[in-house]
Amino acid sequence: MTEANNSVQGVTSVMPGFGAELANASVLIVDDEPGMRNFLDKTLSPSCARVDVTGDTEEASAYLDRNNYDVVVLDNIMPNQSGLDWLAAQQRIGLHSDVILMTAYADLDTAISAIRAGASDFLLKPFRSNQILNAISQSLSRIKLRRQNSVLRHELEVGNDLLRQRDALLGPSGPIEAARQSIQMAAAIEAHVVIRGEVGSGKQIAARMLHSYSSRAAQPFVWLQCYGVTEPELRTRLFGHIGAGPDGREARQDGMLRNVAGGTLFLEDVDQLDARCQNLLMELLSTWRYRPVDAERSFPLNIRLACSTTRALHDSVQAKQFRADLFYLLNVHEITLPPLRERAEDILELVAFFRDTLALRMGIAPPEISEPERRKLMAHDWPGNVMELRNTVERALIQGSFEKALVTANTHETETLASMEQRHILNVPEACEGNRAEAARRLGVARKTIDRKCQAWGL
Repeated sequence: MTEANNSVQGVTSVMPGFGAELANASVLIVDDEPGMRNFLDKTLSPSCARVDVTGDTEEASAYLDRNNYDVVVLDNIMPNQSGLDWLAAQQRIGLHSDVILMTAYADLDTAISAIRAGASDFLLKPFRSNQILNAISQSLSRIKLRRQNSVLRHELEVGNDLLRQRDALLGPSGPIEAARQSIQMAAAIEAHVVIRGEVGSGKQIAARMLHSYSSRAAQPFVWLQCYGVTEPELRTRLFGHIGAGPDGREARQDGMLRNVAGGTLFLEDVDQLDARCQNLLMELLSTWRYRPVDAERSFPLNIRLACSTTRALHDSVQAKQFRADLFYLLNVHEITLPPLRERAEDILELVAFFRDTLALRMGIAPPEISEPERRKLMAHDWPGNVMELRNTVERALIQGSFEKALVTANTHETETLASMEQRHILNVPEACEGNRAEAARRLGVARKTIDRKCQAWGL
């Protein structure tokens, strides 16, 4: 106990050097020696948000069933079951925590076995308080880096960073100011939010603004497009999975819910989820727990959910295309984004924003906009909303003329809308594996309508 007493006296002096993550950490200690449990408890409790202590692996399993822990500090030599055997069993049924193995034997075989079992680090007994604090801090840094890498990979998949500008809901008009105020109001509460608006109106931007204004702003924001996603795909992407890799070791893929823990999950076009996906989402929001694919253990959910739709979810409920109970769970606060044609006074400010931002990115001087070009920009109907406006500005920079870009936009407007309709109608049966009846149900039209249009297109 001399080592423990000396170490505990040094806790206060080493605490400031271990980062802010340590203060929010939850740790589970598993060790059958009362003296070591006492030492670790007194060392970690002043520094961590939560510390639970047990000397029994069966009780440790029960702790993991009930709670989320960032780090498990595990002794290897215990009476009923070795730490490595217990760890391997936990990996098979589902374990999200980093594990630090404590051992009195620093041989190569133990180190290899620890890595194979899934331990992220191990400490040689005896050790001092600063060593365990440092080991936990390093584990927390690894966890944070994994989450950041996952979110960044997702951001790269989404692409188009200009659409992620949190200040891009620009303009002095009353309708867009009302939308901004609605976002700020929603950010102050923890309720689920539905963002409604036409294609290209800025729903993802609004969701990111909601996140940035909320108390979860320091945590991740993750986006998922719901259109065409199947239930198995949704389950895997949200929940993750565990399973055996090629070498026989347990292989884990963290899902979005793990990586976004504490942050915001944005489901775009949530009304496009099929019935099975809606059932999955309903179960998730009813229980607030999720279980990775092939895992036996479920985990508590900690997210803010924001959804978007191009039409009122209530209309989808009335058409029996969306579950009524799921609608009531999701639609606590609705934010409506106005189409660009209803806020024409915002157009020139948006044009200037996109022109300057894109010109800087392309390495060219931003061109001036003539008065006739301004009038044409203001007069255009913008059926594709801000998305269309942004693309028109980019085309103008490439062509060196706003007038040419606007001529192109006006000439192909009808053709573009028709091609958009055709692409949409053809994509839905493909997502339904060729089932036109199901496609018609999702589109809200008669089966004969799809058949007639496909015949007209020569399909």
